[in-house]
Amino acid sequence: MSTGPAVPMEWEHFIDLIRGIDKTLEHVIDPDDAWLKQEAIQQMAMSLAQGYTAIFHSDPQHPVFYSFLNPVFKSAAPNPDYMYRSAFVEGSGTYRLSGKRGTTLFVHIGVGSGYIGVDDVPGPSVGDIDLDSLTIDPKGEFSIILSAERPAGYKGDFYKLDPRARTIGIREASYDWLNEVDSTIAIERLDGPATYRRWPMEEIAYRMERLAGFPERYAKLFVHFVKSLKQNPVNTVALNDWANIGGLAKQTYYEGLFEFHDGECLLIETDVPDEVRYWSILLADQLFNTIEWEKCQSSLNGHQATLDSDGKFRAVICDTDPGVPNWLDTAGRFKGVIQGRWFEASSAPIPNVKRINLRDLKDHLPADTKVIDEDERKHRLLERFRGAQFRKKW
Repeated sequence: MSTGPAVPMEWEHFIDLIRGIDKTLEHVIDPDDAWLKQEAIQQMAMSLAQGYTAIFHSDPQHPVFYSFLNPVFKSAAPNPDYMYRSAFVEGSGTYRLSGKRGTTLFVHIGVGSGYIGVDDVPGPSVGDIDLDSLTIDPKGEFSIILSAERPAGYKGDFYKLDPRARTIGIREASYDWLNEVDSTIAIERLDGPATYRRWPMEEIAYRMERLAGFPERYAKLFVHFVKSLKQNPVNTVALNDWANIGGLAKQTYYEGLFEFHDGECLLIETDVPDEVRYWSILLADQLFNTIEWEKCQSSLNGHQATLDSDGKFRAVICDTDPGVPNWLDTAGRFKGVIQGRWFEASSAPIPNVKRINLRDLKDHLPADTKVIDEDERKHRLLERFRGAQFRKKW
């Protein structure tokens, strides 16, 4: 980061700086909803914690991977199947990534040119690596150097680092949370000092100023995004790619607002691409936080989902258990966001969403749809909770 102001930060000044955080409420889709307003204030506190993690962990000279999106920091609708890790770098530096591959579905390494919330303008992706394209030895270990030029005499895996590079981000996808093993990855800067010195006072003060502005910079992008979805009819979805702020290459999203009333549900129905490396669907709240996936079944992926006998995927969005395998639980909400992903897919189907009375649900489902009773649901949810906790988050 740049050096900070000429004077140290005083606590009173920092408090004055964060007084404006409540401006983020201007971006909330329904500011008159008292319950939603309380959740928005909760999100302000979460955003400060999230910003601290990023801003005070960003050190291109001594990079370390940290978790920016997870079940605690669930803003920006993180994918429950992905574990997200980030480290800050400089495009002129020389870095080594090494570790063990694990057995997850895929590990994507992305190079970014700007970081959401940290930078005033988040930059696009400027590179990506599929970990499975590297040399992985019989022990499952790998090593790759990223730099502007290949080091003299180095014969191993190499990736040319874009001069705009600012971050290295990892998305690790798991279909089977219980049984797949997450990777272990370390990052080192090879051309920097091995020793570490405390930051100057001016640098600390500068970062404190950036932290104070983080919640609004972040909210402008993601909380406001929910409001922008109103341009399309509720209970419909449209395609998106998020490429301009670091979205995963070769991944197509579908997104839209959902709404129903007590005693109703939403039936979502779609074809599944003939070829697709990964697919999933999740529910987020009106602040674009993924609904607590460690505590309820608010998401499903291609391994967890049950396809019907006609090959289609059908799921029921409801605040109460509808007794079907593919229940997407809103955790008591009646409004929110639907988001799905097709990754490396031969097509990108757009699902249909139908609002119906819960008592009529059976009439809209295939006759052979399996019924999930209370005992079976509890078994499935406990298994899900266990698998979610097994994932490596740091």
